[in-house]
Amino acid sequence: MQTRTTNRQGSDIVLDCRVPIQRARAILCDISLTGCRIELFDGFVNKGSTIFFELDDRNELAGQIVWVKGNEAGVRFMHKLSPIAMDALEL
Repeated sequence: MQTRTTNRQGSDIVLDCRVPIQRARAILCDISLTGCRIELFDGFVNKGSTIFFELDDRNELAGQIVWVKGNEAGVRFMHKLSPIAMDALEL
């Protein structure tokens, strides 16, 4: 089992996302600089898929689905959260 290298904090941020072209809405839960857990309102994701979160009109956040259980999934961000992404997420 892989151990997390960064601490996560609770969150209830709702974002639109694409996986990879299917549109969905998700709650970002337990977010850290390197990943998060999401809960999908509808749709589904597959392990290994790329997911894009729409932060605002100009910014998005990309990640890879690393596990799936029901309507929840673990996401590893492609890049650590930038200050711009953190501001857009109000973290």
